[in-house]
Amino acid sequence: MMKWILVCLPALSLMADDLTVETKRLHLGKAGQFEWDVYKDQAVDAERLERKFEAKANATEQTLRLWQRDVKLTWPVLLNGRKLGKLVTAETAMESLLAIPTGTLREGENVLVIEAPAGLDDIEVGPVFIAAKPMVEVMSGSQMEVMVTDGETGAGLPCRLTLTRKDGTLQPLWAEPAAEVAVRIGVVYTRHGKATLSLPPGDYILHAGRGFEWSAGRAEITVRAGETKQVALQLRREVPTVGWIAADSHIHTLTHSGHGDAKIEERMLTIAGEGIELAIATDHNHHTDYAPSAASMGVAQRFTPVIGNEVTTKHGHFNAFPIEPGARVVNHQQEDWAKLIPEIRATPGVKVITLNHPRDLHSGFIPLGGMQFNPKTGRHRQADALDIDAMEVVTSAAMQSDIHLLYRDWFALLNRGHRIAAIASSDSHDVNRFIVGQGRTYVAAKDGDVANLDLDEVWRSYKEGRLLVSLGLLAQVKVNDKFTVGDLATGLAESIKVEATVYGPAWTQADRIELFANGILIREQKIEHDHRAGEKARIVWQIPKPAHDVHLVVIATGPGITEPFWEIPRPYQPTSKTFVPRVVGSTNPIWLDANGDGRFEPAVAIAQRLLQASGGDRAKLQEALKNCDEAVAVQVESLMAKSDQ
Repeated sequence: MMKWILVCLPALSLMADDLTVETKRLHLGKAGQFEWDVYKDQAVDAERLERKFEAKANATEQTLRLWQRDVKLTWPVLLNGRKLGKLVTAETAMESLLAIPTGTLREGENVLVIEAPAGLDDIEVGPVFIAAKPMVEVMSGSQMEVMVTDGETGAGLPCRLTLTRKDGTLQPLWAEPAAEVAVRIGVVYTRHGKATLSLPPGDYILHAGRGFEWSAGRAEITVRAGETKQVALQLRREVPTVGWIAADSHIHTLTHSGHGDAKIEERMLTIAGEGIELAIATDHNHHTDYAPSAASMGVAQRFTPVIGNEVTTKHGHFNAFPIEPGARVVNHQQEDWAKLIPEIRATPGVKVITLNHPRDLHSGFIPLGGMQFNPKTGRHRQADALDIDAMEVVTSAAMQSDIHLLYRDWFALLNRGHRIAAIASSDSHDVNRFIVGQGRTYVAAKDGDVANLDLDEVWRSYKEGRLLVSLGLLAQVKVNDKFTVGDLATGLAESIKVEATVYGPAWTQADRIELFANGILIREQKIEHDHRAGEKARIVWQIPKPAHDVHLVVIATGPGITEPFWEIPRPYQPTSKTFVPRVVGSTNPIWLDANGDGRFEPAVAIAQRLLQASGGDRAKLQEALKNCDEAVAVQVESLMAKSDQ
């Protein structure tokens, strides 16, 4: 059972002079409905919160303190009819604070209201207190001086600090130096691993992390009133990625996308703090250049920035990169892919176009849904215009209920003859709610100087599919000790050696690995997950040479992370009320040249050849299909149905 569904966490600590508004943990939602299965049998206390309480008028600023969890929609908070703000849009348990301006409280009876949104959103709120002092004083009383260093070199590291109470509640705090940190409730990104945290006295757990490749430091700390506690943590690189670049090709800022909460200066610290080495700016319909901000924030040596653009239309979102400075912005009002995609391709500098979150509904349109796409055959209504290089099979800020759904869509497209690479990205608009680089792509390229990557090599790898998909795991595959992702495997004997390797830090686990040929599961194996760092499993399969060309892909999965330092987000547009978080790592294809002609023939081309050879004789066709896999048979059926029409 995941931490966010527990209902027995202790209440907030009552500070001296706090006024109690609500003592209980309340479940707010709509009676008779439930957003997630965990709320199915839980009674709703109310649809909205309204509490009357006695108080004195406030001559100075005071602070509303409340515990909250599982907030997805907007819940305005009003005191005596005056809007103080809203609950923090976040799933993680946290104490949120809202300033009560001078004169908002009145002598005698007062009314606090938390208004409900129109949509369904089961949340938990309470207890609720009012502190008779300003917010900055509520977040004061003691300090931690934190230093996070590289365990190998001793140098300070850009990183993420996550501070919770013992029960997992994110703790409000403020941090210095102000110019070197990005701060949200319970979270601090630091430029060099150094920060001074101001917070109330108490018992805390501090995590330090630097993204997927690094260990996670942890310390339990008690600070007393007036005390300054020194905390030193070391991180070590745990995942070997030599020759691979950590990329996030879907990153937003509040500054240029207009929503979320990450200002461009804060975004530089989050990119550096999560160990992203290739940071592609993709604000909505805007060409953003991170380079000036990276330099001004002192992190230019930590990553290579690339100008990109999320061309956000009513008929799909497409990322394009790199883009030359000063290039014209594509007309995002264009909805016809036959006109839109060529215009994107013609943008000066563009080498790569990606299709983003293809199963998400925006403006009534799903790129790989509805009448647009047949997920079995891979036939798309706009197939002739589908000139893209990659598609997101993992978008960590827009997860799917079924983690394999987009993989199946991708396999179908490959079988239909589309040469499209699989990628992962974050689509983060935030400092903390969605972690930048949580979903990431590893690109085969020299990584000796991450501030000056060979971008020509990087774009070649995107074109050739020399990419790995990562959300907490990394999977690699070799054929006959020679061929790897993106390769055409030739000279194949009757038995083929396939070696799959799974990597991850100690704080993630892998429990299953699968091998797919043309999208069909042909091998699988359980993995004993013992929290080892680095190589978690190495599996060798011997498979018979297939009767025709196939593409091989490895997918590894494991239990999802539920702790606040790297919590897996719930599905963005769920198709199920059950949520089981998983981590995943996958390869791109190795293309098996089974017939030895020196090229790869996709399933649809094999089907076309068989249909032509059969001359319309169904018996002859069925005999030929006996040596073919299901992917070819599906394409034959599709082509015949089209012909019959």
